[in-house]
Amino acid sequence: MPDRGPKPFPILLEVEFLDRLSEPVRDRKAKSVSEIIRTALERYDFTNVVVMHPAQVQISVRLPGEIRRNLKKISRAKHASVGHLVRAAVEAYLPALEALPLAGPKRKKRRKTASRKRGSG
Repeated sequence: MPDRGPKPFPILLEVEFLDRLSEPVRDRKAKSVSEIIRTALERYDFTNVVVMHPAQVQISVRLPGEIRRNLKKISRAKHASVGHLVRAAVEAYLPALEALPLAGPKRKKRRKTASRKRGSG
């Protein structure tokens, strides 16, 4: 069977980055996004590549069953991790939370004690 050339190789790219790669194609400085990537890979020296992984921490959050089920359902439908969805929701909520006025110091609740009647005499 004859070789039909290179096979497709899936690469996950951010939309903004793909838009940036499409500009030289629109300006006729490159034939295709694939050509840009192939040329860049052929020319790049990977010897000193340092891969940065942001520090992550796993936490546990108590979620009602309905929210948990909805989160998993959306995760499957959008092909996104639950963590990604949680970050998106929290990042959208934080500005509203941060805009609230500062609360005063947390006050300790006083214990209610039975009042005693003192007898005179």
